[in-house]
Amino acid sequence: MPQLRGRATDRDRRELEVLHRVAVTLSQSLSLADVLTSLTRELVYGVERASEVAISLWNQHEDVLVDAACWTAHGPPAWPRGQEVNSLALYPETRELLSRGHGHREFRMTDPAIKPDDREVLEHWGWRSSIELPLVVEGRSVGLIEVADYRSARRWTERDISFIQTIASQAAMAVRNAQLYEDLQRQADRDPLTDVLNHRAYYDRLTQELARAHRAGSSVGVLVLDLDDFKAINDVRGHLAGDRALRDAAAAITGACRVCDVAGRLGGDEFGVILPDVSMEAELVARRVLDVVGRQAGLSASIGVAVSAPGEIDALALMTRADVSLLEAKRQGKRTYRLAA
Repeated sequence: MPQLRGRATDRDRRELEVLHRVAVTLSQSLSLADVLTSLTRELVYGVERASEVAISLWNQHEDVLVDAACWTAHGPPAWPRGQEVNSLALYPETRELLSRGHGHREFRMTDPAIKPDDREVLEHWGWRSSIELPLVVEGRSVGLIEVADYRSARRWTERDISFIQTIASQAAMAVRNAQLYEDLQRQADRDPLTDVLNHRAYYDRLTQELARAHRAGSSVGVLVLDLDDFKAINDVRGHLAGDRALRDAAAAITGACRVCDVAGRLGGDEFGVILPDVSMEAELVARRVLDVVGRQAGLSASIGVAVSAPGEIDALALMTRADVSLLEAKRQGKRTYRLAA
């Protein structure tokens, strides 16, 4: 009995510590990623049998869950943990749980009634058991919390489930505040006509990517794209046609790039694209962008390409090299690209 009381006291103390840390951490950050990562980390520490905790956000309109944060008993996992975007068409019971906004689902390898698809998921991740609960903000599910045990397939206790729900409820308002902040930040960062990054946000992002590449020993490519003879569109067909051409060009550029690439409008009819973790592949992206802008938007463009040197962190210097290459492409007759030396 004394040993059991000691274990209970240790658990009570650990849970109180987690509740305190969550309250402090969530009050200090308006970053949604930081909030969700803190939530997963503290749940791993606070729930004794939690080997891994993951949170995905629910995009109800597109009927998908998007991987957002994860933590394991060994620290942060290799990311992305899963497919990054998971269609709920494959998981109708999870969709139903999210729609209800309460309750939980439990999966155990030793459960004779477990569905083959659910067993396959457990086997794939090396989980012996797991539970999933909706992350509810202001009475509406915004995501899913998954807690996994690598070691045991026993049932999850009501105390475990209640503690997870308590932490999630404590985090709910912080999640909502972070979402509102990021929505406002997104509006401030976007060009209102084309919905790509504006000039300021583009250079901020490029500076961040160069710093990250410097730490990782990788390279960043940039494209500077200028629409050929754009002035003629405004002069002959009017400014509404010019605005439509800019929107079409932005959509084509975004569609031609990889998921990790970032497009921005630098001003007028000039666009920039940030290409993380590329070197000579930047030329392939440039060729694809020219092709898609021509086919989808019906527009001609010229592109200057530049790739960062090892350790380069000056965004303006990199963009200047791309600008020089753009001018060379224009001199060569337009409808082409040039790579900076």
